[in-house]
Amino acid sequence: MVFLTSVTAAAQFPVFHLGPDITVPFVVTKAKSEYTEEARLAKLEGSVLLSLVVGADGRPRDIHVARSLGLGLDESAVENVRTWQFNPGIRNGTPVDVLVNEEVFFRTQRTLWDWHVVRAVFQPPTVATRPALIQVKFPLTVDVEENASVTIAFDVGPNGVPAHLRVVKSSDTRWERELLQALRDGWRFRAGTVDGKPATVPAWFEFVRGSHSPIPPAPIPPAVIPRP
Repeated sequence: MVFLTSVTAAAQFPVFHLGPDITVPFVVTKAKSEYTEEARLAKLEGSVLLSLVVGADGRPRDIHVARSLGLGLDESAVENVRTWQFNPGIRNGTPVDVLVNEEVFFRTQRTLWDWHVVRAVFQPPTVATRPALIQVKFPLTVDVEENASVTIAFDVGPNGVPAHLRVVKSSDTRWERELLQALRDGWRFRAGTVDGKPATVPAWFEFVRGSHSPIPPAPIPPAVIPRP
């Protein structure tokens, strides 16, 4: 059984979790989320999961990213949801503040068997800006009807070039070589910085061809110390 609980909001009104005595808030107006140029280059698609409070006035607040997509789409999703309008949750006939999760979806134009990115993660040092993607190269699309997924870890060096590439997980090793070569030769970044100076930043990218990944996502470990 799910019990109704509450926490105290900044305005001193209770914020309720969904339960049997409260109706679920639902969206009545929303706009289309905007792609970033980085995400467009990487053909990044998927969804950003957000945690937020829908106020008794139907407006969202306290928006946090619960599941990231990357390359600026997390920030785009947050800014988009700020403009949404909800019908608020109702408890005992009265509108109340309710904590909910919402997904913001991003889809890119591509053919079914094009390689594309479904997750991009950087692990910069504490005082740093992350690298910015400025150039890509994907393997040529081949007419093979097969879903595939390859997760690749690498370091973005101070020169913006991927280094120390390694496959973390793949659905089939025969797809790995072409992806590694394309990433090594054709992907370039504006380097991340620490204290205003270019720095090495570890990265994880998950590549997929087809409609979805046929393997569970590889777990991303805690931040590691960049290679010298």
